[in-house]
Amino acid sequence: MGMQNSDWGDRRHPCRWEAETGDAGFWVPDRSEIVTQFFTRYLFFSLAVIYFSTLESVSPALFSIEYLLIALGVYFFFNSWFFYQALQGVTLLKIRSAMSADLLIVTLCVIHDPNLIPPSALAFLMVLLGNGMRYGMRLFAEVMGGAFLGMAIAFALRYRLGGFEVGAGDVFFGVFWITLALYTYILMGRIEEQRRQLDYRSRFDALTGLLNRHGLLAAADCVFDKANADIPATVLFADLNQFKAVNDRYGHGVGDRVLAEFAQIFGESAEMGVCGRWGGDEFVAILPQRDDVVIRRIFERIESRTAAWSSSNGLPMAVSLGVSHAPRDGRDLKTLLSVADIHLYQSKSQLADMAGTASNHRALINEPQAS
Repeated sequence: MGMQNSDWGDRRHPCRWEAETGDAGFWVPDRSEIVTQFFTRYLFFSLAVIYFSTLESVSPALFSIEYLLIALGVYFFFNSWFFYQALQGVTLLKIRSAMSADLLIVTLCVIHDPNLIPPSALAFLMVLLGNGMRYGMRLFAEVMGGAFLGMAIAFALRYRLGGFEVGAGDVFFGVFWITLALYTYILMGRIEEQRRQLDYRSRFDALTGLLNRHGLLAAADCVFDKANADIPATVLFADLNQFKAVNDRYGHGVGDRVLAEFAQIFGESAEMGVCGRWGGDEFVAILPQRDDVVIRRIFERIESRTAAWSSSNGLPMAVSLGVSHAPRDGRDLKTLLSVADIHLYQSKSQLADMAGTASNHRALINEPQAS
């Protein structure tokens, strides 16, 4: 299956994690990481050119030394092209293409390395670490499989065409290399799990399970960078009424229960979107563009479910709601929330006026008539 747009629906990793299907995906490096990775490639390219240029000849397994240097020059060209493409945006195809070029050139170098135990084979480990540790476990497994295959092909051709014989040093080197690669994979799996946990904790609210303010801002950057007249977005802002009174009267344990329950109601009612807790008793949802009819339906669903929960549990829980739209009302989350907040307080004022009118009406009804 192809890549899926995770801006609206992937609430676990709204910005840094690029999802494919389900939990599968890869980490997208930032610009500084891309520059570091490709300059490391240029460094190893330079070392390879210097190393093979100082040799009088290489074993003519496939190429002469001149043709091997030409192959390195072709690799330099493709590496520069992949560098340019990566700066435009990282995709799974671009990552795999650059990794394949790395594995191919290292395999050619190992085949033609004249040393009995070729030091150029260590470059397989650099390909493994430089690519696998950067993008996640799935691509780590792919590049490790490619490195094993490249190593096997390189040594098979060395023994078959280059006139080398298997010795104790070759066996030790092979066992050591495989052991180190497998150990690195196991260790990387543990690091990746810790990385996911840290990413989750930095972006998500422990009480409600929704995105926290940091996570919302990161998700909003991804969404609103793309928001325009053709790709608009809607922001919903919710504020629980009289929540402080709940905490004061029933305690923070009950207050936490109210927040957690409303978070579930809000997240389910907002349908397809990025939902989070802005802070305290304030909640935010970022949705694809919704018209007034759909927004009113979402508001009614939130209000009715909130009222039903409040009635069945004997706890006061009511909500005020506001809305804004990007790019019409703004292009960043804080501006859009300011607009939504104005609408929210207008709604609160209307409710207060209605409550005041109803109270005055009851007072007039109950007032004794003068004789």
